[in-house]
Amino acid sequence: MTQQHNILRYWRDIEVFNLPGFNKNAVLLDLNQILPWMLDQAKAKDNYKWRYTLFFGKVGNSNIISYLNTLLKSEQIQDWQEPVTGFSCLSALILNENGSIEQDSYILASYILGINALKSGKDLSTISEELEKVKEDFLERHNLLDNSSDSHQQGHKPFCLTQIQNEIVYLSWLAPWLNSDIKVFVLKEQVYKDSEAVISFLNSFFLDDLNYLTSIKTSEFSPSLKQYLTLKPSIDKRRDLIKDKQHLFKALNPCYLTMGRWPSKIEYGLYSAQSAAVNTIFKDLKDSEGIQGVNGPPGTGKTTLLLDVIAEVVVKRALVISDLGCDHIFDQGHNVIAKENGFDLYTYPLNAKLQRDFGIVVASNNNAAVENITKELPAKSKIDNETFSKASYFSNYSQRLISQPSWGVLAAALGNSENRGLFKQAFWDSNEKENYFGFEALLYSVYKKADNTNLYAREFEKQNQKFKSLISEFTQFQSLSSKFHDLLPKCIENQNQKDKHLSEIVLIDKKIKDCIDRERVLLNQKQELENDFSKIESTLVVLSLRKPSFLFFHKLFKTSDFTSWDAQASEILQEFNKINKQISDLKNQINSCLKSIKDYQLEKKALSLEIEKLDEFFIYYNDIKKELNHKYGIDTNDICDLNFFDKSIKQIHLLNPYHSKQIARLRSEIFLTALKLHENAILVNAKKIRNNLNAYFQLIQNTIKTEDKIYQNLWDTFFICVPVVSTTLASVGRLFSSYSKQQIGWLLLDEAGQATAQSVVGLIQRSKRCVVVGDPLQVEPVVTMPVELVKRLRQEYRVDIAWSYSKTSVQQLADRISKYGTYMDVSGTDKKIWTGFPLRTHRRCDDPMFTIANDIAYNGQMVKATNLTHEIESLAISQWYNVSDQVMLQDRHVVIEEVRLLKEKIFQLRSSGFNKQIYVISAFKSIARYCHNEFLYDKKIECGTIHRFQGKEADVVFLVLGSDPRSQGARNWVSQKPNMLNVALTRAKQRFYVIGNKNLWGNCEYFNVMAKELQ
Repeated sequence: MTQQHNILRYWRDIEVFNLPGFNKNAVLLDLNQILPWMLDQAKAKDNYKWRYTLFFGKVGNSNIISYLNTLLKSEQIQDWQEPVTGFSCLSALILNENGSIEQDSYILASYILGINALKSGKDLSTISEELEKVKEDFLERHNLLDNSSDSHQQGHKPFCLTQIQNEIVYLSWLAPWLNSDIKVFVLKEQVYKDSEAVISFLNSFFLDDLNYLTSIKTSEFSPSLKQYLTLKPSIDKRRDLIKDKQHLFKALNPCYLTMGRWPSKIEYGLYSAQSAAVNTIFKDLKDSEGIQGVNGPPGTGKTTLLLDVIAEVVVKRALVISDLGCDHIFDQGHNVIAKENGFDLYTYPLNAKLQRDFGIVVASNNNAAVENITKELPAKSKIDNETFSKASYFSNYSQRLISQPSWGVLAAALGNSENRGLFKQAFWDSNEKENYFGFEALLYSVYKKADNTNLYAREFEKQNQKFKSLISEFTQFQSLSSKFHDLLPKCIENQNQKDKHLSEIVLIDKKIKDCIDRERVLLNQKQELENDFSKIESTLVVLSLRKPSFLFFHKLFKTSDFTSWDAQASEILQEFNKINKQISDLKNQINSCLKSIKDYQLEKKALSLEIEKLDEFFIYYNDIKKELNHKYGIDTNDICDLNFFDKSIKQIHLLNPYHSKQIARLRSEIFLTALKLHENAILVNAKKIRNNLNAYFQLIQNTIKTEDKIYQNLWDTFFICVPVVSTTLASVGRLFSSYSKQQIGWLLLDEAGQATAQSVVGLIQRSKRCVVVGDPLQVEPVVTMPVELVKRLRQEYRVDIAWSYSKTSVQQLADRISKYGTYMDVSGTDKKIWTGFPLRTHRRCDDPMFTIANDIAYNGQMVKATNLTHEIESLAISQWYNVSDQVMLQDRHVVIEEVRLLKEKIFQLRSSGFNKQIYVISAFKSIARYCHNEFLYDKKIECGTIHRFQGKEADVVFLVLGSDPRSQGARNWVSQKPNMLNVALTRAKQRFYVIGNKNLWGNCEYFNVMAKELQ
């Protein structure tokens, strides 16, 4: 068995102890009264039905954790620690409106079997099988098993009091450690008529996927899952984008620039890191599988980045549709899905080129993040309506999907059964009472009239020509800009060469000057010698005239006259020869200088010619730059030219590389035209699309089953019509019922820092490409399980702590395998961790919030780009209101004076005319609850712990510190990491007010930095 299997088994066993949340809307069932489903019921509203969910037992989660700690002989929770809150139940079942049990709806909480296994020392690997056996036992206990047909006939009789009481007895036997009576609660609700009875809410949503993955060979894992479970990342292949500008420069090459752009305001472009991240995602994942981690601190544009990814995937599919033509997006033939009622479904196979590559799933552990993406994509407020006033994609059928003006059917929230039913009702179904005709009716009306098909086929060709023309225009720009970008290394080399040549010419000019100066000196010396030489020549002439007569005889007899004359002549002649030689030497030196000057001039001329050639290159280079400036409207500062590497990394992060209104408009038009291409291709193939979608909606409502090939075909048909599906991680197993690997083309995991490592393995197995976006320095995964249990299970499978349920998140595991990223300091240690592609341009918070968060969490790597449009000058500056009066309430952590001061400061804000949203944040649930109760009267005051505010922002935020002054442990817990303070700070756009004891908190890690910044 491989180590990857051990990791998966460890995670599976962890999930056995998942504590199901108790539904707050469930009410106590009075067993002395007539059961509610046996009473006459008011008729449910149209398209809805009544449903009853029974919950057996209401057990405090803290009691379960305490029992586990006792069982494992581990330390109990300290007084200062935040207790595990909430309630769980023991089992649940679902009844229909007649009170009959919904098929397979009974479920037992897995943690009960987990506890029993721990007590008996049994292996946890069989828990899933035991849960299935418990279901069988339930049928037998209540005589619901039809032995004659070997099938489950879960009856038409209402579930009665005796059966309820028998279940209570059974659960008391199964969980003898309970120290309270088992009571029954009921949730009565109206649900969409076609929604299935969801039974998985009671246990881990990930158990089935984990069980499946532990049962198959690693060779059957998808490439992305293999990468996710990499034991030893390739550290030497990492590219540090903060430390080395060269890597960021390469990632910004316009040859990787996406054709499609989300049609947001055209004056705004992606910042450098955002642009480079999108480029790299498509460069590395376009034709292959894998995971790309993107590390985004608060306010750095993670969602904006994802919108451009979505736009490009749509354009990529449009290219395929464009090449195929509207008549060939489906292959020949059909498939049949047999139904028990005899009404078989006929579906049509999509062309293989349109399958598995283009479906987009946005998933998150955070319900708000999923909701946001689903609401934002179709919203007119999310696009540039002024520039793209005609933007539309089946807009008549999108308006019912969101509560604000909509421009297109871009996303579907399909995570849970209720959402699937609501989407089908709003998008697919018609409602005659409301005079609304759904998408199904549109498709039917189109293919029932033959002329319509021809009409849309002509429109398809028209849009296809426009699409190709826009692509051609973009390709020309991309070719020019990437050529310019590619020339920069050569430009730097040439500039260095030119600088070298110019330096050499300066030296040569100096040498020439030195030679000329030397020549002048030599000429002067020569002239002086020549003057002396002339004088000596004259002296020699005079001396010659004075030589004695009959010189021969005088010389022979060495007369005194001869001796005197000869001595004088010899001396003069010697001087003559000396000067003559000196003149000759000077002539040689002068000639040498002249030769050197000539050589230097030739050398200078050669260098000048080289410079001229280099200047020709620079003229060519600058001509391209001017073309980018003038033809495409790109600001010089946003062109990666010779100045790029002279800029600081912070300056680089503030650039909008190769962005202009013109290019933004072009790329947005490509995306919008791609949607029109989809729209007309769908209408040309209305009958086949209608058949497939009809089967698709039955598939996701679990009313039909089919083979993987048809399953894939139905999903991809839906993705052609609705590009994006959003879901919480908890709903993945129900939504994507097939385990087929790589069935999803693109998985976009948002807020991945909050997600537990094991929560995504099933989804990654189903996905071809994964973009994991988040920040491990914000909200971390919620961990409720006893530390000792986590440690024991990890050691049992010999799993490294890097895979620990309580120590890691999806974002951290994705970051560690990402090629592109940067290193960051680990708080409180001298270690560094590798994070994914670093987004660092922050556009949310003003100072001092930005500076403090940047200091405590991001090593000062963030760059401030805040451009506040409405500075609240009338409000007090951000500050720390020191509260030394530490009178405590009974509820721990709450300080009376802090809450009183909070109310006073908020009253002052309201009195000053500030009527906007205010966040009140605390690290402690008890404070958050208390503040919530104090401000129930004002809906614009939202109180909670940091988990409530992840992904949110407000102009004004209060941080209420609290904590018992006698217990340093609580403050140490809050300040052990920068995460909590970081999230609180980065919710505030303009004002941040801290209320609490500055003397106590100001000495804590990270809070000491804030204490220095806030007066």
